[in-house]
Order: sequence, then structure tokens, then C-alpha cells
Amino acid sequence: MKGLKKGELVLAPMASYTHSAFRRLCRRLGADRTYTELVSARGIIERGIPTRYAYFTDEERPLHFQLFGSKPEELARAAVIVAEQLRPDWIDLNLGCSVPKVLRNEAGAYLIKDPKRAGEVVRAMVEALKPYGIPVSVKTRLGFEKDRAEEIVYEVEKAGASLVALHARLAVQGFRGKADWSRIAAVKREATVPIIGNGDVKSFKDAERMFEETGCDAVMIGRAALSNPWIFKEFKEKRPAYAGVKERMLFIEQELELMTEYLPPERACALIKSQIVKILKGMPYAAAWKSYVVQAKNCEELKKRIKEAAQGGKLLQV
Repeated sequence: MKGLKKGELVLAPMASYTHSAFRRLCRRLGADRTYTELVSARGIIERGIPTRYAYFTDEERPLHFQLFGSKPEELARAAVIVAEQLRPDWIDLNLGCSVPKVLRNEAGAYLIKDPKRAGEVVRAMVEALKPYGIPVSVKTRLGFEKDRAEEIVYEVEKAGASLVALHARLAVQGFRGKADWSRIAAVKREATVPIIGNGDVKSFKDAERMFEETGCDAVMIGRAALSNPWIFKEFKEKRPAYAGVKERMLFIEQELELMTEYLPPERACALIKSQIVKILKGMPYAAAWKSYVVQAKNCEELKKRIKEAAQGGKLLQV
């Protein structure tokens, strides 16, 4: 087991983004640990582990394989399948996702409506994974509609969770409003397991401030890493790192190349378009650059336009 070290920066799990290629590039820039995208426990049992989620390399370790589901027996069974086939460092239970598709299945953040039920799921996973020596972590929020953070963390700790990542918003907030870091600090004071703080870390200075204000053991970065994966490098070097369009498209070129290890080229090209939109956010003439690159008609044309931008080609007469 690769235990959490105080002061780590962690790449958050984000659906459609934190696949193997992006995780590896973030690790190279200084991220200390990674999480997979959330994967359905029922889907694994019925259809097996999808290649996109199953694929990872040693470079991404310590890696948390994140599951979501509603029934203790299903999550325990899926955890064993993942343990036997993939041997990740951790298996994570998602208790924070609030997208309607997940909530309709009484999974993700739905489970924290009843912290004791959440604890039952964790306990089933912990027991099932004992023969494999793989610990269970949890990613959660302050509560569903009401802040019950201490109760949630107490129940999952008691059930055997070894690590908790806490997003300092309610599930009903989504990403609206301001993350309440004071609640991370309060939970950390009572917790008996390491706490990863999450929410509104938009710069390396925000990460420094979260450590100072909350006393958390590690800081998790999500959306900010999509537009600025250099945030991990900035934190380690304690200074901003300028990355223009050329550097950003070079990152995309590398990411796309790595993605073709585990995805068909056309699927990789389709998937990376959303990442291109994110990584060009805030760049001069971003709308024109995004339009030029993303509107490529096929995979070969997309690769050509990415390469032109990565080589510093003057594509726009502005």
C-alpha cells in the first residue's frame, strides 16, 4: 500500500478527463497521486471492466480506482474483480457525484443522505478486499442537502475507510457557491484518518492557503488542472509557469498519442476535443484557436491542426 504523505497534491477524478494519458502527464508535472474516472460497480459485474478505465501504468501510482454504486454486495463484488484483475493501490468509493444519472440509481452522493448506509457499503468493500491487502478510500461532500460532514466521516472511518477526500460543498450545490474550507478544518480536527481537502483550488497559491487554513493532509485539484495541468509544477516550484498556446497544444499532442495505447484513434480524437476546449481557456484568441482545432473533420485533420499549433504555427491572422 502506498500511504498518503503529508503535503501531497492529488489529481481529482473527473469523468471523461482523468483517463490514463492525462493522469500520466499530470504525474510528470508533479501530481503525487491519481484517481480513475468513476466506474459503475454494476457495469463491471455485468460487462467487465471497460478498457478505457482499466488501463493504467505504474507511472500513475499510487492510483485509486473509483467505483460507484448503491448496494453493498455489488460494490464488494466489483471491488474484488478490480483487485484481482488490476491490483490498483487503492479502491475508492464515490460518495460525491450528484449528476442525475448517478442519483437515479441511488449511488454517488445519494448514499450520504444516510451516513450509516454509506458506512455499510464501505464495510462490505473493506471486508471483501482484506485478502488482497488493498485499502478503501472515500471521496465525499459535506452532505446531500444538509451538512453532516462529521457524521459521514465518522461512519466511513468506523467501517474501515483508510482515507477521505472531502469536497467542501453540499451535493445539491454541484459546483455552485463557494467551497467552505472551514468545514474541512473542522472535520480534520476530529478525523482519525488522513483528510484530503477539495474545492475551489484554482491556483498553486490556493493550494498553499488550503493547507494553511484547514490543516488537511493533502489537497485535491480538479477543474483547475484541466485548464492548467502545470498547477502541480507551480506548487512544487513555488512560482507560476507560463504556458502559451504552443505549450498547451504540445501537451494535447502528447496526451492524444498516449491515448491511442488504449483507445481506437477515432475514439481518442473525439474524446480529446473537450480537453482542448478546457486547456485553451483564458488564452489570447482562445475562441478562434478552439474553433480551428476542434472543428477538424476527421482524426487525421485534427492531429495535423494540433501539430501546427504545437509547433507554433501562425494559424490565425489576428
